[in-house]
Amino acid sequence: MTEKINVSTIKSLLYHVHIIQKKYDDIAEITGEKFNIFSVLNLTNNEVRTHSAFIGELLNTKGSHGLKDKPLKLFIKILEDKFISNEVEESEIMIDLDRFKFNTETATTIVEKNIKKLNEDKTEGGRIDIIIEDRDKLNALIIENKIYAGEQQNQLVRYYNYCKEHFLKEVPILYLTLDGSSPTSGIGLIEKQHYFNISYKEDIINWLELCIKEASDKPMLREVIKQYIYLIKKLTNQTINKKMSEEIQNIILKNFSSAEQIVKEFDKIKYKISGNIRNRVAEVLISELGEKYDIIKRRDKIGEKNSGIWLSLKKYQKTGIYFGIEPFSGKGNVRNELFFGILDLEDKHKATFLNHNFKCAGWWRDVELFNNLEDFKNNRINFSDSAFMSYLGQDPMKQNELSRKIAKKMIEFIQSKENSIINIYKELYT
Repeated sequence: MTEKINVSTIKSLLYHVHIIQKKYDDIAEITGEKFNIFSVLNLTNNEVRTHSAFIGELLNTKGSHGLKDKPLKLFIKILEDKFISNEVEESEIMIDLDRFKFNTETATTIVEKNIKKLNEDKTEGGRIDIIIEDRDKLNALIIENKIYAGEQQNQLVRYYNYCKEHFLKEVPILYLTLDGSSPTSGIGLIEKQHYFNISYKEDIINWLELCIKEASDKPMLREVIKQYIYLIKKLTNQTINKKMSEEIQNIILKNFSSAEQIVKEFDKIKYKISGNIRNRVAEVLISELGEKYDIIKRRDKIGEKNSGIWLSLKKYQKTGIYFGIEPFSGKGNVRNELFFGILDLEDKHKATFLNHNFKCAGWWRDVELFNNLEDFKNNRINFSDSAFMSYLGQDPMKQNELSRKIAKKMIEFIQSKENSIINIYKELYT
């Protein structure tokens, strides 16, 4: 039988989901579940100060958590369960049963370890996000932690070369991202032999839930781990409340076709809003700067990762240096929040920018967020944030206002940096 789809069915489905969500929002309000210390301190996206620091501390056998080597053992168990199977298909690489094992009792954990000054081809040196090694230098684990920051050239290759020089056995490099995506900086390295992809969405959450059980007699530690899990679920777009999720799923099962139709329309309206804003920003920039700059819409489809607007001086073409705004999709390498700065494609001119006192992060220079915009001070400009998109969607005038303010901020930034960029162009190409 086919389910009949009509507007009244869709309205009813949305209404019932709204009622369920409101019920659990009210419960969260009463219990204080909405309070999250990481969000309050604005530490949600910081890879070093938040994520590497928190994970590294839990994996530290001498850490303040007081669980000794239990979290580390649980982490190794997660890796073994994920990558080492009793049944291996012919197409898969055979993984040694002892691949992730080492003496956890003598293990030391270091966050942001400097290994050597970068060499010219960037195959040696840099900093390792998290490294865990045993006392005898027989075994180690390396974690390369990526929330939104882009990869550096040959980054995994550098870590691999460091391990070959300092450890007796081959060291697994764990490439940790929100969703378990693959690296681009491991040219020549083989997945599941030299490096392993793991995710916050599944692997880190599964590990933390095991840690919570071990912390049953440590209420303060237990609650902090819970708050961190809530943060990860927010970053990976997972429903925090399982009971709410189950109730919504049951309604969807009874209205499957209608739910599918809502999903199809959801992204359309979401990207219609952000697309309109990008178009209006581009129109203002063309009007104000079009005689001097080429204004390029980066990514044809607004929903693509890193969709943005790039500007290049017409007088200095094909240099790979742009003023830029990203991501209008709410999906980006640096962070989901809309930001602006100067893009140095492939990090080619970093030394020159440093000499001119620019702040460098990946391929970007002097990055700033669009925060504290007048009339938008209480909102992060984040097109992946459902509450913010709802706020914009209900008031088209706010969309126009936001577009003007983004364009104005960008024009002010370009005017403040233009002379410095022209000097860099002249230094590089004359």
